[in-house]
Amino acid sequence: MASHYDPRRALGERPMLLVQWLMILIPVSINMVDGYDILALAQAAPALAKDWNLGPAQLGELLSFSLGGMAIGALGVSPIADTKGRRPAILSCLVLMSAGMFGAALSHGYWHMAAARLITGIGIGGMTSTAGAIAMEYASDKRREFAPSFVASAYPIGTILGGFVAITVLDEFGWRGIFWVGGCLSAILFPIAWLWLPESLEFLLSRQPRGALEKTNRMLAKLQLPPLDALPPVEERAKATDVIASIREIAAKEHRWEMLRLCIAHPLNMFSFYFIINWAVKWVTELGLSTAAGIGYSIYVSIGGIFGGLFAGWIAGRVGVKRLTFITLFGMAAMIILFGLLPANLPLLIGNAVLLGGMLFASACGCWLTIAYAFPPRLRATGLGIATTVGRVGSIFGPLTAGYLLAGGFDKPIICILLAIPAMLAAVIFTTARVAKA
Repeated sequence: MASHYDPRRALGERPMLLVQWLMILIPVSINMVDGYDILALAQAAPALAKDWNLGPAQLGELLSFSLGGMAIGALGVSPIADTKGRRPAILSCLVLMSAGMFGAALSHGYWHMAAARLITGIGIGGMTSTAGAIAMEYASDKRREFAPSFVASAYPIGTILGGFVAITVLDEFGWRGIFWVGGCLSAILFPIAWLWLPESLEFLLSRQPRGALEKTNRMLAKLQLPPLDALPPVEERAKATDVIASIREIAAKEHRWEMLRLCIAHPLNMFSFYFIINWAVKWVTELGLSTAAGIGYSIYVSIGGIFGGLFAGWIAGRVGVKRLTFITLFGMAAMIILFGLLPANLPLLIGNAVLLGGMLFASACGCWLTIAYAFPPRLRATGLGIATTVGRVGSIFGPLTAGYLLAGGFDKPIICILLAIPAMLAAVIFTTARVAKA
């Protein structure tokens, strides 16, 4: 038996094996379904509103239930992932996502749909920090930034998939078909995750739950690493497995101010991010272009997002995570300002959409990595969950502020300049974030 080595260091120093890539592909697939699920109601909205005779206010409320659920899921599930394990948290979220999507497909009224979207949102919110964390923890040092960025890049793939599914099923199956497909995708992923998604090696070695040594050695055999005859020593507080202990630890003096700093920066980032995501399509059509052109703009944003996220993961280890975050957040602000100044020229708008999408998702990967590295692994999901939950405040007020400014008589170029400023402030604050010791 080889007990005098750290499997995490051995895993980090060697090239990635096929089995590690297969492990990472599971959270990638899950996040793709997240992207599909979160926009499912938006895709179904026109047909649903007509079927149920819903007004704009009611439709807006229904759309907000999934965002509220995401906040609950990010805050509620993330501490569970840190104290009970990444694997049970992910499996629970898949159950919630499936139940929510099937519930929406079967709904026959406003409150039934609202409850279904809330449940779906909780599942998606819980995945926000957990799926990326387990991908990061099974990657080599060389691919440590790429793995969660790969997971994040699957999200816009899911949004594009949702658009094609909506076009395919709406005429024959109606709006319910969109939710049936989403529910089936989550349901198919559950047995795959159950059979092949392992518990995080980082969690097993740092939290050391019951049976940790046996589970660790089974995992090391799959990873072609020597077994351990004893678990490494850890602080007693690291072994705590109740959720309150995790929250209490991250609120301690050594983490409190870092958490506060990130809970200021992330909402500022989300403010600008969700402002442009929500208003761009409408403003493209108001330039005199067709509704199809507006939808096309959003598709090009997603395409840019796929490549931006993957590029961010590839280059982060070379330029540094904080430098990447700073550059891409300022790039996002520049693309928002440029969008406000562009005329009704489709090629220019397409170019802006691709670059904007690239900056949006590259900066999202940079922000996620900055927050993840700010806390030790045993608190990683909790820190990400809290920052993500607070970030939802910005995601709500960004689009709202744009609406209020429009009502106040401000022009689009001025609004884009004003609402790009929070992204620049976020860039400056994120550069001051710490890198915690493992």
